[in-house]
Amino acid sequence: MFACIHSGDAGALADSFSPWVEIRDPSTAIFSLTPRQLDGRIWERIPGTVAVASTVEAAILAAHNLTGCTFIAPGEETLVLGPLPVDCLAREGAAPREALEIFEILDRWGIHTLADLARLPEDDLSARLGPRGVELHRLARGALDRPLRPEIPAATYEESAEFDHPIELREPLLFVVARFLHDLIARMRAQSLAASALCLTLNGQERTLSLPFPTLDLKLLTKLVEHSLERQPPDAPIERVYVALQPTRPRCVQHGLFTPAAPEPERLELTLGKIRALVGEGNVGYPELFDTHRPGAAKPVACAFLPTLAFRYFRPPLEARVELEAGVPKQLWTKLFWGRVVQIAGPWRSSGEWWRPDSAALSAERVVRDPAAHSAEHVVRDSAWSRDEWDLRLNDGALYRLYRDRVPQQWFIEGVYD
Repeated sequence: MFACIHSGDAGALADSFSPWVEIRDPSTAIFSLTPRQLDGRIWERIPGTVAVASTVEAAILAAHNLTGCTFIAPGEETLVLGPLPVDCLAREGAAPREALEIFEILDRWGIHTLADLARLPEDDLSARLGPRGVELHRLARGALDRPLRPEIPAATYEESAEFDHPIELREPLLFVVARFLHDLIARMRAQSLAASALCLTLNGQERTLSLPFPTLDLKLLTKLVEHSLERQPPDAPIERVYVALQPTRPRCVQHGLFTPAAPEPERLELTLGKIRALVGEGNVGYPELFDTHRPGAAKPVACAFLPTLAFRYFRPPLEARVELEAGVPKQLWTKLFWGRVVQIAGPWRSSGEWWRPDSAALSAERVVRDPAAHSAEHVVRDSAWSRDEWDLRLNDGALYRLYRDRVPQQWFIEGVYD
């Protein structure tokens, strides 16, 4: 059985009876009655308009259109709801605005009450009014059944503690944080969730550790907290600790049967954490390209994923000697490697920054700083670029990027694909 309360404080009243409450509107709340609540008839003491029925929609319809406390026994829906006017179904929002012409049709048929509508054959009503007519017919009979749709509050995964004696050493603090993480991970695992971020607050100072992937690895999370404390030690002994995990769906990884296993991302994240502690947070990241076509123009930024195909740049590019056949590279030699080209793609021709209005100004500045420059024309060509690129595979199996600088007509190996 379901109870519907229609009053100004319906939500608060329903919460005192059940933790599973559906809020239909600010003044309407529906909840499920337990057998004890039903037998004890404690629902009769609820202030406002209350209706109890075997279906959710019948309880809502009665609470909105009848006064006082109404109990509809199973099978008596048509008897109790039958005298109501058929227009009350439109007021309940049972039909959209574009379907209000159905009520005009019912009025022309002489259907004025829910009892009149309930007496119509459902099959004939479906043939003339479609699915919307069948829905109205079941509402009129109190037979439109659906499950309760309660508002479930979002679960929070957090732990906190205050200490009588402040913690000054890192090891006792990590022990407390690890205990909190152990309990939070157990709760998440029971609900098939994983952590996407970790929030650690020490004495009111908050720090957030964004995880590169959802995880439930206690050792990984504890190590990340340890690295964070190494990079940024607390300013004072710890009196209050607050730990929270942000829930998300766990990651699903499907490994290929014949694909070599990649390095574990957990180890990579721990290694990056150690590097951040050594060189600084802003000096570790993944390359982000600038808004330009210039090759190799990038800056390190923090990122939560790895590229699917890594490219290792040679700094500076390796000078190469290339043997062509019909204009296509067939063999190449560098000071580090040499070989025969077995597969090649390209060329891709690129050029850029010749359109910039400040190219002349940049070239003039460089002429002033570098008196050895032969002419301004030479510097303009140096500020812009024009090149042909190939991706090629040598007979040793390695995949390289080869390019030819078209201004000095020189070949270079820019990097290798991992």
